[in-house]
Amino acid sequence: MLAGPHVAVAALVDRTSRRAWIALPLAFVSHYALDALPHSYLSLRESSAFNLRVAIVIADALVGLALLIWIARRQDRWRLILGSAFAATLLDLMNPVSPVGRWLGRTPGPRWLIQMHFRCSSHVPFGHRWALAFGPSVTVFFLAAAATWLLNRKPSGTAVGVS
Repeated sequence: MLAGPHVAVAALVDRTSRRAWIALPLAFVSHYALDALPHSYLSLRESSAFNLRVAIVIADALVGLALLIWIARRQDRWRLILGSAFAATLLDLMNPVSPVGRWLGRTPGPRWLIQMHFRCSSHVPFGHRWALAFGPSVTVFFLAAAATWLLNRKPSGTAVGVS
């Protein structure tokens, strides 16, 4: 799954947990749960449909960032919410396609986490079965938006603008 759903879910986990010692590990573990859902593996190293891949990655990043800002808006703990979002994307940053990922892949602890990350990921080939490849990500975005809307609602007993 791309970064957007990971960021949105982690921010919501932090916003609702109220404790850093719970939120950060749950945000990290949520990455495994979301990657277990079917999703397209989008490598920008492949030349086929490169422009479409870039457009999807940019759209995902923008939606994820918009949700993150909406979730963290007016929160005292916005830094921790951003930290949870980072924790949720950490596994993708450890991906062995980057120099940092290759270095981490040689160390025992991170190597185990990276191997587990690949084992639990459910990849659908890019360009095949679009609903299966992107449906779970879009569903996570809609659910995160609905949850954020519910969290931001005013309690039903208060009247706005009435003196």
